[in-house]
Amino acid sequence: MVQAWQTRVPEAIDALVATFRTADGLADVTVRDGASVSQSRLSEVVSVGYTGVDGENDVDAQATTEGLGGGQDREQFVIRCAAAAFKGGTDMAAARKRAYEIFAAATAAIAANRTLNGTVLRAMVDSHALTQDQADSGAQAVIVFSVGCDAFTRP
Repeated sequence: MVQAWQTRVPEAIDALVATFRTADGLADVTVRDGASVSQSRLSEVVSVGYTGVDGENDVDAQATTEGLGGGQDREQFVIRCAAAAFKGGTDMAAARKRAYEIFAAATAAIAANRTLNGTVLRAMVDSHALTQDQADSGAQAVIVFSVGCDAFTRP
């Protein structure tokens, strides 16, 4: 069956996961592809296509006609991700500092691979937000960030 139109979102998510899993600065950080069914508590994690926020879209996309040929459309989409650090004690500054180190390594990995292995024309981190909490298990800092992508759909 031939598809008339296909988004690049699934390929871009796969490439983003692969980019983070091979990034030097994320070698000791667990990289998750979407939501996880694991109940294990991780101290450092990057989630791709999942922020853990109920009711929030993991991807938002829009497409417009590109040119007069009708072959490919131009697509812009945002993949939401999260960089998190959990500390066993109450040292919020340490959790926040580590979350921002993980976030910096993720943004550096994207900057080094702007096309996400050729799946998009351009990818970049275009926004982020920090939440901090003192939970029963200790200090936690989570940075939710958006990876904005510009691509052509598949004809």
